[in-house]
Amino acid sequence: MRYSISLIILLLVVSSKVSTAQFTDRYWAFGDSAAINFSYLNNPTYDTSIIRSRGSCASICDSLGKLLIYSASPNYNLIQIPGMYSHGYVLNKANLIISNGDSLRSSGWYQEMTILPDPSNGQRFYVFTMGVTSTAIPGFYYSVVDLSMNNGLGYVVQKNIRLENFPVCDGMASVKHGNGRDWWVVIKNWDSTIALDEFYVYLVSPIGVIKMPIQHIGSSYSSGGFSKFKFNIDGTKLYATQLASLVEQYDFDRCTGLLSNTLTINPRDTNNNLPNRLYWSHAVSPDESKLYVTSIYNGTNLDTSYLVQYDLTAANFLASADTLYTFNRNSANGGGPVAGLLQLGPDGKIYLSTFYDIQDCGFQWLYCDTSSFFTENMNLSVINHPDSLGAACDFQPYSFYLGGHRSYVGLPNNPNYELGKLVGSPCDTLGTVGINEVLGGKQNLFVYYDTDWQKAFINAKGLTGKNYNLMVYDITGKAILTLSGSLTSEFYTYSMPMESFASGLYVISLVTEREKLTSKIVKE
Repeated sequence: MRYSISLIILLLVVSSKVSTAQFTDRYWAFGDSAAINFSYLNNPTYDTSIIRSRGSCASICDSLGKLLIYSASPNYNLIQIPGMYSHGYVLNKANLIISNGDSLRSSGWYQEMTILPDPSNGQRFYVFTMGVTSTAIPGFYYSVVDLSMNNGLGYVVQKNIRLENFPVCDGMASVKHGNGRDWWVVIKNWDSTIALDEFYVYLVSPIGVIKMPIQHIGSSYSSGGFSKFKFNIDGTKLYATQLASLVEQYDFDRCTGLLSNTLTINPRDTNNNLPNRLYWSHAVSPDESKLYVTSIYNGTNLDTSYLVQYDLTAANFLASADTLYTFNRNSANGGGPVAGLLQLGPDGKIYLSTFYDIQDCGFQWLYCDTSSFFTENMNLSVINHPDSLGAACDFQPYSFYLGGHRSYVGLPNNPNYELGKLVGSPCDTLGTVGINEVLGGKQNLFVYYDTDWQKAFINAKGLTGKNYNLMVYDITGKAILTLSGSLTSEFYTYSMPMESFASGLYVISLVTEREKLTSKIVKE
């Protein structure tokens, strides 16, 4: 369903369903069972998770810094080994995969997950995931976790609702709305053959996830899968980096979700002229005066990677480059460290992960349990004073011990949960009129067929009945599946295996004593 910007703004100020819960970014889970507890910002400590993933991950905590849920993308090998399916997953504070929380659609990259609270319910959370590559599982999806269910251990009540079906740049970013309650999610699509400049912005409000009009802004380019996007600390600017040296800054309106005023800090290098050309990750200092990037050497030799500081206030951006550290991998002689992702922590410091590339397990992207323990991957590196120039930023390589756990490339893609409303803006207040009267109800049925898994993910929300009948009909009108049961909430979710179904059109009908919802899918 599409809405005009004016109607969406109206909806933002009339909702009576307001979640007052405050959430924080005080627990990071990442890498190979690694975690950091930031409950005490002056003294963060290592902890333990059950993640084992080279890349994307996310987490969210309550107002006291206690972990609520966390998620991870699949291990890279599972995508590469024929016959093995890749999947993301979401876990609870007890380090258990939440019921129905497996098989979340994602690929094996780095910034393709984030977790956002449901503005209408402090016990529900959206887990956004996406498929980056064009050759496997592209698209943009979300699932919904309800922590009030299953005795507080949670249940995934909506699963793999597909918002888009195109490849997405590896750089999902999110920021709190100017009203201090809702959220914006920003992604960009890409194509290896067509230059694109399309940004997709979604509003997460008490009525669900709403797609805004597509925005055409900034540079057009193809092969943009490794573009990264991050908001500054107050959410008013979005910074973008791309492998071929591109650095852009956009103004962002937290009331309307509109990007504007593109500032090209550095143009794309299409001639391979820069020594540190491949921008791998970036982070902006809290005062927005410095930009930190990790980059990979220009050329076929990827054994050298760098951490570079740029002065955003300098007249000449490139001339301000200060290489803070060089990472040397010797792939010919068994491996070595590779610079990973940068992430601003809740303590105002910037953390850097390092992957130790050694193929001791026969696969490039997983460590063996009995080897591959090195200083470089058993510690994170830290920029202690990121607002300061040059050596004064106090970069300390391999200085945060992970308690015997190891890092890969990824760090949590968490937004600034503690960002408040945009005081003095047109949208910094919330009213009390019911929103359902504006939209005329919120019943929805979402059906997505996954060709790789040969499953249909059937999701419904806004149900008012107590019992349901799910019926699946083939093109002749013959009922080939009927399921019945009781509903315990407004949500319904079912992952329907379709391996035995013939190719063709199928009609899905979900009926309760209060509503009848229908949709259709095609199995190719």
